[in-house]
Amino acid sequence: MSFRSARCIPSRLRRCLRGLCAPRARRTPDTPDIPDTPNDPGTPSAPNDPSPPRTRRPLRVLRVLLLLLAVGILLGGGALALAEVWTWSLSHRLCEENVENAPERAVGLVLGCSPRLRHGKANYYFTGRMEAAEALWKSGKVRGLIVSGDHSSRYYNEPRAMKEDLIRRGVPPERIVCDYAGVCTYDSVARAKKIFGADSLTIISQPAHVRRAVAIARHLEMEAGGVEAPLVPLNRASTLRQYLRERGARLAMVYDFLTCRTPSHLGAPEPLPF
Repeated sequence: MSFRSARCIPSRLRRCLRGLCAPRARRTPDTPDIPDTPNDPGTPSAPNDPSPPRTRRPLRVLRVLLLLLAVGILLGGGALALAEVWTWSLSHRLCEENVENAPERAVGLVLGCSPRLRHGKANYYFTGRMEAAEALWKSGKVRGLIVSGDHSSRYYNEPRAMKEDLIRRGVPPERIVCDYAGVCTYDSVARAKKIFGADSLTIISQPAHVRRAVAIARHLEMEAGGVEAPLVPLNRASTLRQYLRERGARLAMVYDFLTCRTPSHLGAPEPLPF
């Protein structure tokens, strides 16, 4: 087409032809679509790289926490069930409510506790154990008593308090041996065998406690039974606290069994004088 003929073409048609003949930019898959309408000067332009979608992080954290909680509940429930079954299997029919039904054994082991509560009142757990130990001795079921408890400081001495109370009840002092390193039930029972050489025991404490102590003694291959001291009814808060404490102690017992733990304090053997 010559220049002169091109001048005859209307200007609008020339603009259309110029737009069709102009080279167009090639679009790649990563190139975002550009809107045909021009941007408003007051509107900020969109970024070139689109931001990634937001992840639901709080929901994922919640799911992980719930999963860990479920696993913890299953493991804790399994451990508690194992502790209960183990205690029952080792102490079944070996604990007597009445002293008259208890068989004769060489030694009685009295497990210690504080003689008084925090507010100064008498501890009925201590009184009940002393009454059961007195009845066991006076019935001739044992030749002597080991009073085992905590003596962690000069101001706290469970064995001495038990010995003094039993002497007031008529038990001869030469028939009472103090174990000052019975910091827990497992140590009291294990020391009765390893330190004092007692292979035959009658253990005195409240029902739940004495069953656990008998289970420990049987696990340590001792001939053992128990006499259940009187259980004083308490309020709901105290009963729940004692129940939870006993469950925790039985879990600790299972740990001691599995790890074959030795008592915290051992020393030279001390043969019993009776």
